[in-house]
Amino acid sequence: MVQMTVLLLVLAIAALVAEIYTGTEIFGALGVVMLVVSAVMAVLFVPGGWFIVAGQVAVLALFVKLSVKHIREKQLQGKLILRDTLAEDLPEQELRAMIGKRGIAMTMLRPYGEAEFDGLRIEVSTGGPMIEQGAKIIATTVRESKLIVQESQQGN
Repeated sequence: MVQMTVLLLVLAIAALVAEIYTGTEIFGALGVVMLVVSAVMAVLFVPGGWFIVAGQVAVLALFVKLSVKHIREKQLQGKLILRDTLAEDLPEQELRAMIGKRGIAMTMLRPYGEAEFDGLRIEVSTGGPMIEQGAKIIATTVRESKLIVQESQQGN
């Protein structure tokens, strides 16, 4: 039983480490389950099993610390932090002045997305149909403080 308890503990540690580096939650869940089963087995079947449980608590604390550190590092690498510049929100008067102007869809418009008109990137809507990224568009109207566009049939 001692060997089984130690084996479960080693497998639990390996699963927790795998979860940190792969981000696959199943490894973390399996690791925690194996730690709990190993702790129960240690208390029930191993003389001095409480020492093993104390070690498991330390391992779990280390795992939580490393997980938090890893998540923070990923945030700093831009995985969870928005780096793109957001499209500008223009007053309705300025939007109305753009009617008839031609631009380019900077994102896929489905039906909302971003477009660029004369170097100005703004949020637009197609009013329904999707328009591919990079397509040439023309501003047609303003509805609910949003510039409505459609795909241009002629060149910019």
